[in-house]
Amino acid sequence: MAEAAVGFLVQKLGDLLVQEAINLHGVRGEVEWLERELQRMQCFLKDADAKKCQGDDERVKNWVRDMRDLAFEAEDIVDTFMYCKLRRQQGQPGCIGFIKRFIFIFDELIRRHEAHVDVEGIKTKLQELSQSRLLYGIANIGETIGSTSHHGSQHVIPILPQLGDDIDMVGFDDEKKSIVQELVDINNTNRSMISIVGMGGLGKTTLAKSVYNDLEVKRNFHIFAWVIISQQYTILEILKGILSEKSETSSEDTIQTLPVKVCEKLKKGKYLVVLDDVSKDDVLNELLKVFPDVNNGSRVIITTRFENVVNIADPTTKLHKLRYLNEQESWELFLRKVFPRQDIETCCSIDLVEYAHQLVQRCGGLPLALVVLGGLVSTKPQTKDAWREVVTMKGQFVEGGKKCIEILALSYNDLPYYLKSCFLYFGCFREDMSIPTKTLIRLWSAEGFLPIINGKTTEEIGFDCLEELAQRCLIQVIEQEYDEKYCRIHDLLRDMCISEAKENRFLKIYKHDTVDCAIMPNAARRLIIFDEIETLNYSNSMLRGLVYGSIGNHLTFKALKGQLGRFKLLRVLCLNTSGISEFPSEIKSLIHLRYLHLEDNYLEEVPSCIGHLRNLQTFIVDGYLKRISDSLWTIGNLKHVHLNTSTSPPPNMGNNVPMNLLTLEGINAGSWIGSTLPKLANLRELSIRKISNDHAGALSSSLQKLYRLTSFSIFDGDEIHLDNIITAFSNQHYLKKLHLNGCLNRKQLPHNDVFPQQLVTLYLEDSKLEQDPMATLEKLPCLKYLLLYNAYTGKQMICSATGFPQLLSLFIAFFKELEEWKIEEKAMSCLKSLGIYDCQRLKMIPEGLKNVPLCQLNLLGMPKEFVTRIKENTGEDWYKIQHVPNISISL
Repeated sequence: MAEAAVGFLVQKLGDLLVQEAINLHGVRGEVEWLERELQRMQCFLKDADAKKCQGDDERVKNWVRDMRDLAFEAEDIVDTFMYCKLRRQQGQPGCIGFIKRFIFIFDELIRRHEAHVDVEGIKTKLQELSQSRLLYGIANIGETIGSTSHHGSQHVIPILPQLGDDIDMVGFDDEKKSIVQELVDINNTNRSMISIVGMGGLGKTTLAKSVYNDLEVKRNFHIFAWVIISQQYTILEILKGILSEKSETSSEDTIQTLPVKVCEKLKKGKYLVVLDDVSKDDVLNELLKVFPDVNNGSRVIITTRFENVVNIADPTTKLHKLRYLNEQESWELFLRKVFPRQDIETCCSIDLVEYAHQLVQRCGGLPLALVVLGGLVSTKPQTKDAWREVVTMKGQFVEGGKKCIEILALSYNDLPYYLKSCFLYFGCFREDMSIPTKTLIRLWSAEGFLPIINGKTTEEIGFDCLEELAQRCLIQVIEQEYDEKYCRIHDLLRDMCISEAKENRFLKIYKHDTVDCAIMPNAARRLIIFDEIETLNYSNSMLRGLVYGSIGNHLTFKALKGQLGRFKLLRVLCLNTSGISEFPSEIKSLIHLRYLHLEDNYLEEVPSCIGHLRNLQTFIVDGYLKRISDSLWTIGNLKHVHLNTSTSPPPNMGNNVPMNLLTLEGINAGSWIGSTLPKLANLRELSIRKISNDHAGALSSSLQKLYRLTSFSIFDGDEIHLDNIITAFSNQHYLKKLHLNGCLNRKQLPHNDVFPQQLVTLYLEDSKLEQDPMATLEKLPCLKYLLLYNAYTGKQMICSATGFPQLLSLFIAFFKELEEWKIEEKAMSCLKSLGIYDCQRLKMIPEGLKNVPLCQLNLLGMPKEFVTRIKENTGEDWYKIQHVPNISISL
């Protein structure tokens, strides 16, 4: 009897699985059809979006919105089906898996029936929309990409750091001169405030920066601080901004301790503090409490859109109300953007002058509008037809009487379809944030925004997108020191991002009064939470991106606990949280996840369930991490791993080598260096911690097989001898960044030919060389950033004539025996920034420094005699550095 019962059960199971396979095949076919139809719908949307931007026809707008919503529904059905399919594939093998599959088979059948019904619903809606599309004349444009070809982005010119705000400052020369005179007025020894007031886009920040960097201003103040006051400011963040050096703050600082620190710092000298973009008078009322008045002529500059903010805080404040630019000034600024680095008297042909004047007049004298519209026109051919098209374009975001908004909308509407999503993504970041370009591109990739272009990597395509946005003056790309690039967006442009993103249901910034949108069809696809909340009142299961907290503003995790699992289709998850001691178990079910960032956490381990995330591309952990499961390395799509913690364990990849891995940072050394590292043939960026001499031989051998490295770093090493490792770089043809922490057996560096000739950034720490390293390093033709920390033990150092031809920044620290430094004529002809820290025996500043075009000189911990010799006007060595506009000296 028992055997018969078992046989009967097995037969029924077999019948059910056969029926399941039949049902699965039918639903799969429907979903595949829907995928193809979704691609067609997206093509329609590209054309429809362009039609929408050409006029204000409400019928067309409604059609675009309905089609977009339908595309969202189709995408949700496809992703949900793929989620179920992947979950089924990840089931347990063998008998247990078979039984579990049987238990949940009815649930599977119900889901497939639901998928069938959903697809049929899409078909009906699509048929209705297709009929209405003919009425509106919206045509299929095939597989083309947007209104501007991507190929054009290869020929655009990015915003370069040396072409910063000064070049855009037109028409404010008299205003600047007046403010500078007020700042340096020796007859006014009181602490006083100066305010720059004007509507958004008038150039308040540009003018303030020009004043802040003025040579005469730099000569008259000892302490400088620039703080951006965002709309979500906290007094604590502002005070930390004034205490800009990390050594001046600690994690234990509170609202009680920081004001004391700020006040004590500012009492040490004559200070100039800029508070940029103040919108509330209570900010000034609070900060005035910590700005001491010691009758030394200290000053505070504020920029604001609201005059009453200043009057309430301090009625005696000197106001500078910015005006609109006149016709000639507007013409000059516009042409500077359309024809960069050309003579504005001759750059515009006669055929285009009439159109140029019409465009200039349209901006109404607003600098930001002129800059953005000029950026748009610079991407167009210099023909009458192309410029006439821009003249006839209409913006769509005119609101509140803001003249600038219409111009900003023109440039947004002209973006290629795919680039609009890239631009709207800036709304996911906090106001005035400097966004690392690498982070942004990886997020774009995870979201699926970037087009596929044969012969180009994802990173190259992403940088092309950034350059095109910068060329159009919609964002600014900033190259920070050490070749790190960041981007920023003007607050008005960010406001436009958020407004358009809200209309398109692209993203939603969550606030305390947010209503649960789960009952709304096609709610926002991305949810951004910047402020602390008790419980997340948002259950949209179709969410694609969730950003919780931000850099420098970590939120407690309790509001999300137990809720992440509901967002099954997430592609991006950024948790800037505190208080997580255990890897959130719900994450294992987010199998569509491509980007996972856990910051400020204290994790015991990343468990084996991380291996369920088969689509994961980027994995970042900042904080404490004790163990990490080997299953991470089984993810075939994994490209970027950042473990930014000194406790990161060494990886145990075994035979599961992630061949697509491009970035591996923060990993501790171990036996994997010899066994696994040589197999990571596609690796571009590598950073290893805690290397000892035991690993040196294996590392040297492995490096010789990694031909594609662009960045390599050794951190927190024991006293490792780097001789063999350095010689391993001789066959590296792409390496641009090199950071080595360890001593050398040799008394001097090897010949410069051993170093990669493409090196842009070099950091040598604890090298303890006995012979001058400059003889080798100055011959590296591409070197721009050089940091030497306890790298030389000799008494004399020489920078030869014509040496360091590209060097922009030089930092030397703890050269404890250095007594004399000679800089020959024409050496370091491009140097902009120089830092000298704790070189106790260095007697004087080099004579040759007077010929170096420095913009910034930072001196810290130098002997008193050295500092006395460079005292302004009276020091015997002052003439060597009197041309440097920004000098910072800290004993």
